[in-house]
Amino acid sequence: MTVFSILGVTLGVAALIIVLSVMGGFEQDLKGKMLRGQPHLEILAENPILGFSLNDVPLDQLKTAIRDGHGFSPFTQGDVVIKQGKHLAAVNLVGVDTKFDNSMWAFHETVVDGDLESINENHRPLLSLEENRSSFPGIMLGEGVAGQLGADLGDEVTILSPQAASGAVLFSGGTITRTYVVTAIFRSRIFTYDSKWAVVRLEEGRKFMPDYDPYLDIENFVTGIAVNADDPYDVDGIVSRLKAQFGQLNFRTWKDANSALLFALQLEKYTMGAILMLIVLVAVFSISGTMMMTVFHKKTQVCLMRSLGMTQKDIARLYMFQGGTIGFLGILLGLALGLGVCFILHESRYIDMPANLNSIRGLPVKFLPFEYAVICIMAFMLTVLGALYPALTASRQNPSSGLRYS
Repeated sequence: MTVFSILGVTLGVAALIIVLSVMGGFEQDLKGKMLRGQPHLEILAENPILGFSLNDVPLDQLKTAIRDGHGFSPFTQGDVVIKQGKHLAAVNLVGVDTKFDNSMWAFHETVVDGDLESINENHRPLLSLEENRSSFPGIMLGEGVAGQLGADLGDEVTILSPQAASGAVLFSGGTITRTYVVTAIFRSRIFTYDSKWAVVRLEEGRKFMPDYDPYLDIENFVTGIAVNADDPYDVDGIVSRLKAQFGQLNFRTWKDANSALLFALQLEKYTMGAILMLIVLVAVFSISGTMMMTVFHKKTQVCLMRSLGMTQKDIARLYMFQGGTIGFLGILLGLALGLGVCFILHESRYIDMPANLNSIRGLPVKFLPFEYAVICIMAFMLTVLGALYPALTASRQNPSSGLRYS
């Protein structure tokens, strides 16, 4: 029975270590994609839709205020509809300036056809049969958007702006539709970006801001400024400093943009840990039951030791030591088994993942020393508590009654 009690603790501890390590690996992989796919910090106007002027908030002033940041890049952003032939796609149109470092965006260095610099030039549609056909600005599409539209390099697409006000179009030159030529396609392997993003140069993106007029070009209006922090996990410190100096602006970190998903990951991790801890709890009841049987069968020996001079504390300490030994051995074996399986999963290249997870080659594993320590301590405390009642029962045995019937 003692062997089965040890095995129960072993399996419980091993299951906790393996599951939390794999979940931690998935969490780390997902956070890595978040940090590669979007800026660590976005500096926005009080009304993010309207944007703000770079003449009022110069980039040099922001760079001075953010000492532990890099990759400053102004951008525009808006919801538009792209049309190619009979196909339509609702996308997020992003305007960027290629003179700046755009490494924080998902499309950077993920171009599979064409190149990002091509959006700075005008191009003639590849299949145009007219010699004097006009040229149009370039646009880069996510692979999913291009597939939805059936568009390829050199194809002509039209952007429709649902945000353009009729008054702005009639009196100040606002844009409802504009034609572009597909000059690049990117594949970031992040579904949100590949299926929803299109990229144009900053001046073109500005034309799809609400209530556009030439004044926005003069004042260098942008939706925001993207910044990468040297330490993305300490981005809140940068925000607190900026709020004191630029109270008229808003700030959105990568944590804010993904707050619901991050909370769900943490909740799932703790919930799974609590559920698996029940395995250890069942093992603790097994230990308690095994020790109660030992107390019953060894009643005579316990009474004999009492009559030879051992105190109640000595008997209780003896049984507590037995319970602690069972727990310690189970925890030690469970730790070895759990870490061994995690190492095999970490090094394995033979686990087939679903096709839609093509960016993950195997089960991701993250080794979590602190969590392992917490698991071992909690499991040991539970096993000691499980041994407490049998130990107290044994210590309260009456020596005379035990020896009388022996």
